Amino acid sequence: MKFTPQNRHILVGIPEETEIEESKSTLILPDDYERPKSEYVKVQVFDCAATELKLGNYIIVPRHMIQEINVDGETYHLVLDNYVLASIEQKW
Repeated sequence: MKFTPQNRHILVGIPEETEIEESKSTLILPDDYERPKSEYVKVQVFDCAATELKLGNYIIVPRHMIQEINVDGETYHLVLDNYVLASIEQKW
């Protein structure tokens, strides 16, 4: 199935979150505690509708504006082009 974004949405790929090695500490935290994540995230452009972004480049967007959509067992991530703060062009 080909997933094509529409209405100024951008199909993005979110990088895997890497675990930060925990140092030995004397603090006791709840089991479900998660370290706070950055407010912004760098994502890769997979496909876009009606924007000047180049496929394969990276963009910076607010983390909370990324929409996760599940269709037929596949997960897609979309962001509206209004929320792109910056683009990072890959130099080959």
